[in-house]
Amino acid sequence: MDNVVRVSSCESKAGRVIVGRILPETDLIDGILEICDRHGIKSGSIDVVLGSLRRFTFVYPVKDESQKLGVKYCDPVVIEGPIELLSANGIVGLNHNGVKAIHLHAVVSDEMANLHGGHVVKGNPVLVTVEVVIRELPDVNIVREMDEETGFPLFKFLTKGG
Repeated sequence: MDNVVRVSSCESKAGRVIVGRILPETDLIDGILEICDRHGIKSGSIDVVLGSLRRFTFVYPVKDESQKLGVKYCDPVVIEGPIELLSANGIVGLNHNGVKAIHLHAVVSDEMANLHGGHVVKGNPVLVTVEVVIRELPDVNIVREMDEETGFPLFKFLTKGG
């Protein structure tokens, strides 16, 4: 088999850096969305996310031969806390209909120091605090659309005005 390398990319200068704190009981995804809304972030990278959660709700890929690539996401997994949010990062963009979207992956530890990780979905209330650093990418449109090749809704990265 040939060594095939396929990518999609574009360039952006780094814009503003937004730092914030998500307060207790606020859902992690909703908190990140609110920070982005308050500062007008439409495209960006979520560089730092750490703190604690009441519970961790996430999904991960599982085999499913009926899907285009033979995988799908599992039903949401919920691990009750207290949870230490060790690290998370992701992308801020827009869905095809213009609604802000977050793609976030996290690694956490439960109260027995067992590690868990995956694709974060709603259902992650903050316990004590979550600190966040978001970097604006002002020269890029990041838009989530259904990808025909994979059958998943994926972000596309497009240079603004190009």
